[in-house]
Amino acid sequence: MDVKLSRLAATSGVSTTTIKHWIRVGIMPAGRLKNATTAVYEQRHVDRARLILVMRDVYGASIASIRSLTELIDTPGVLTLDVMNACQAFALGVPEGIADDPAYAEFRERTYELMRRRDWRGYPGAAERGLTFALAQASEVGLDYDVEELMEYADALEPLAGRNVAALGPEGSADEVARRMLLAVNARARQLVAVSSLAHAAASVRSAIEAGRAPADIARPPAARG
Repeated sequence: MDVKLSRLAATSGVSTTTIKHWIRVGIMPAGRLKNATTAVYEQRHVDRARLILVMRDVYGASIASIRSLTELIDTPGVLTLDVMNACQAFALGVPEGIADDPAYAEFRERTYELMRRRDWRGYPGAAERGLTFALAQASEVGLDYDVEELMEYADALEPLAGRNVAALGPEGSADEVARRMLLAVNARARQLVAVSSLAHAAASVRSAIEAGRAPADIARPPAARG
């Protein structure tokens, strides 16, 4: 696939000016010169544009953040697992300093104990730092989850994780793998938060009904369609 800049822009859904800017700031590779005045672009440029759009539009990422990931992707010999870990770090937005900050020691140990009990590999990585950070934040608002409670979450999530990994697959360029993973992390997070919120709302309604503060038929979902 060799196309001109205008075709790349049309395929990617961004303007030629934007693509030129991305090339200028180093997050999009330059095209291959066909002659002194014309450059042509390939599928890798389309994949890169699609990745940048997800980082910019879904995550609101800065040019510097985008460049950090694209530079890793462009490193010769980079492993897919390294790209996936970098995507998790980007999506979770957790500072690397948490990995050895003494203030988080208690929550790190809970994370490690969960990983040991389930034989989860991935250390050192962004996901483990993300859980450590999340546990610390939850503790600050009175939700102090212990390892047994984390195991209950893990019992439900581990089978789903296996199916998700199989569905995403490693196929495609590193840019395409990164794009799919970033979209999947965002979608999973929204889904889990929404299900959790629905469960908490239901618990609140049930408590109100049991206490006589609300009628027994309140807030039921619509009847199933025939």
